[in-house]
Amino acid sequence: MKQKRLAELRTLISSDDFSQWWKDLGEARNALADAEAHYEELLGQSTLMEFRAELTQKNAIDTLYRAGEHEDTAANMLFEATELENRSFKGVGDFEEQRIRASESWYRLGAAEKQLDEAKEAKRPADVIAALERAWRFSSDEYEKENARKARLWDEVERQWARSSEVSLLLSEQKALGKKVRRHAEEQFGLAEERKLKSRGLKTETENAAKAVEAAKAKVSALMEQARERFGCAAGTDFLFFRHRDDQRLAWSLSLVNDRDGYNIELKALALYQVDLKRGVGFLEPARQAPVSAEDGDRRFEEYFLKGRKGELRVS
Repeated sequence: MKQKRLAELRTLISSDDFSQWWKDLGEARNALADAEAHYEELLGQSTLMEFRAELTQKNAIDTLYRAGEHEDTAANMLFEATELENRSFKGVGDFEEQRIRASESWYRLGAAEKQLDEAKEAKRPADVIAALERAWRFSSDEYEKENARKARLWDEVERQWARSSEVSLLLSEQKALGKKVRRHAEEQFGLAEERKLKSRGLKTETENAAKAVEAAKAKVSALMEQARERFGCAAGTDFLFFRHRDDQRLAWSLSLVNDRDGYNIELKALALYQVDLKRGVGFLEPARQAPVSAEDGDRRFEEYFLKGRKGELRVS
């Protein structure tokens, strides 16, 4: 780091060599900013696409499970429908047997009623009529029982047919839903694969963008190294530093950025500032031609911590 006077620095800054370096640095920094913005954009897209691919894959699996649930429900309903069909066949057979028994009891009731009527017309003895009446009541009770049982069997058959119709309709719906949901799952699996391919493509682009960022950083670093060799300075990030020829306690700092809030005073690019070697850029002052005494430097440094950037007194 070479010793320089303020006038020498101003001459250096206005030179063609420095102007060309400054132009190259600006272009390199702009290229780095663009490369970083492009990388961040691609990284966000890649991360989002990867997440969407994983989410779509998970949804496809969940949808496939739902298709399986519909298919399982359909299988259970098919089993129930088969059971109902078998029971209805048996019920119709039981009903037919009971119908025959009810018809036979009806015939016996008719015969008993006819015998009773004939006995009354013939004015048969009272004990004979009483016996025939008992036979008629027995036949009547028997018929009522057999007929009621026939009606119950028929109600059961109709109930089974009604349930069978219901199950058949629900079964067909569950089968349709199973196919529909499975088709939707297959579409989601396809979409997940598409997004995986896009994610891999974006990841490759992101890796290339990261390499471009590193290349841009390397170019900026190379220019900063060139500044150190060409201009005899220490190259930081926001500043170039030069030793003060007339005061060993001080150094010159050349700002490479515009910064309103990062330091104790507002920085302007290519503006010169002076700093104490011990305090460094923690306390910057505009460059002065005449050296500052230690007492004045300490006083200004202390005032900075007692007053704000606008000169307002700080209350502790």
